[in-house]
Amino acid sequence: MSKPQDLLNSFYGIDNLVTINLTMPAQDWQALAHAEPRGGRCNFGYIGDRYDWFKATSVTVSGTKFPQSGTFADVGIIKKSYCGSFSTTKPSFRLDFARNVKANEDAAEKLIGTKTLTLNNSSQDPAYVRQPLGYEIFRQAGLPYARCNFAKVIVNGASLGVFVNLEPFKKQFLKNLFAGNDKGNLYELEVGEDIDPAIVASGKISFESGLNPDEKDLMLAATQIATGLAGAKQVVDYDQFVKLFAMETLLKHWDGFTRNVNNTYVYNDVVAVANPNISNVKLKFIPCGIDQILQEGRSFEIGGKAILARLIRNDAGGKANFFSAIRNFANGIFSKTNHDTVLKPYIDGMEALLKTAGVAPTRDINNVRNQIKLVRSGAFQLIGEFPTSPTMFLTRDVGECFHVSNTEFIPPNGPPTGPQEVTHYQGTAVPADYWSVTPAKPSTYKFKNQAYGSWLHADAKVKTPSGKLNVYAARNDPDDGNNFVVEPSGNFGGDAWNKTGYFRLKSAVTNNYVWFSETDLTPGGKKEVCQSANVADAAVLYIF
Repeated sequence: MSKPQDLLNSFYGIDNLVTINLTMPAQDWQALAHAEPRGGRCNFGYIGDRYDWFKATSVTVSGTKFPQSGTFADVGIIKKSYCGSFSTTKPSFRLDFARNVKANEDAAEKLIGTKTLTLNNSSQDPAYVRQPLGYEIFRQAGLPYARCNFAKVIVNGASLGVFVNLEPFKKQFLKNLFAGNDKGNLYELEVGEDIDPAIVASGKISFESGLNPDEKDLMLAATQIATGLAGAKQVVDYDQFVKLFAMETLLKHWDGFTRNVNNTYVYNDVVAVANPNISNVKLKFIPCGIDQILQEGRSFEIGGKAILARLIRNDAGGKANFFSAIRNFANGIFSKTNHDTVLKPYIDGMEALLKTAGVAPTRDINNVRNQIKLVRSGAFQLIGEFPTSPTMFLTRDVGECFHVSNTEFIPPNGPPTGPQEVTHYQGTAVPADYWSVTPAKPSTYKFKNQAYGSWLHADAKVKTPSGKLNVYAARNDPDDGNNFVVEPSGNFGGDAWNKTGYFRLKSAVTNNYVWFSETDLTPGGKKEVCQSANVADAAVLYIF
């Protein structure tokens, strides 16, 4: 790896808390902070520069781990964001160390590997962690990602708080992602901008860097995509796009490309030429604006606004490729093992670092934690499957799971070879908490316990000590009492493109729901799993 990349890796290390200390004339800072975007807020049709550049008298960059310190004079500073994260009190902004002093470029690149910085205010993410977490997940998926961490920002001696320090999508960014190639054309897609001939011809799509802003390669790609999926595969890195489509879906990136044709960069990963043909076009998609991923209350939606997304959704082979990517991510990045050993520690580390910076959004970070745990369930629900490996079933609100007892049997004091009590508790990930799921009669499933090989069972005969119909573990199979209907939770009905990740279980025999009672106890004092005809009592579950 080159020295600039090493510097950037150090600078953007997630455990490196950066401090940006800048001074500038007070009236200039107020003008920058209170500036309104040209064209108005959230005017996505405006073409041109939305803000003016100002000059910071000095900017000092330091980090808890890297760099020690560096100060630059006459640094360019410009406000960013004209819609969702627009702010007049804590504006997002960009710094260009070399805009006014060319010599700063070499000094900045020697210090931190880049001459530009992007500081995002995280106003749309009160947890602060969505951008660094999301990009880390994209990185694990083998997809384009931006390096980022946290920065404390001080202006004229006053703290503005914590910002997300996001790697600019510039030369070194491209070199890091595309095997050293920064010679292709880079474009930015904002709301409503798709790879469509009419949109490309309108001139709305922003040319960011490369050989020639005439967008001939983009128009060629749009023309090919318009012919269908076979044509699209000639100009798009198809495998990469399918994976990006799957990951945007699983991260609930509702403001991304596939769901909202927004917040995306497109890079033609070739050496750009003046007059391209199909062999000179290989588009790769880069996610951005991911500060609203993993939001509670949003569904896992297989988007269809982007032309490419619709082509894949509507093609049997494309849909199979997409479902395969979903399945692979569910079994890999979002597996319980990777969650417990990689993702959870990553979030824990960010929370600890934010506390040292004076920010403690514990509740908001816990919401992100809950959403990460839900992804695997949403993934399998989207593709209409259960995992082939044993899994835990947790309740939405308190995270309790089924547990098969090997000390309490039915009837009480019955032989240990008889039916077993099923209780619920905060799982400890022992085999008695895990279940394998297999299809049973049409539209039903059965659940086999990993520890004892017994089957989750409901019938109209066996009752709890308090007289409720019991849910227990039966030794025998086949038996209709082992069959359950899996009923998705949410308001999407038969919508194949939208799922919540949550579901209820209903007995195929009694038509009652599985209920985690808080008041019905086994003879040994454990909380019973019962049956209820009332859907309001039903345990709302997800797989983990």
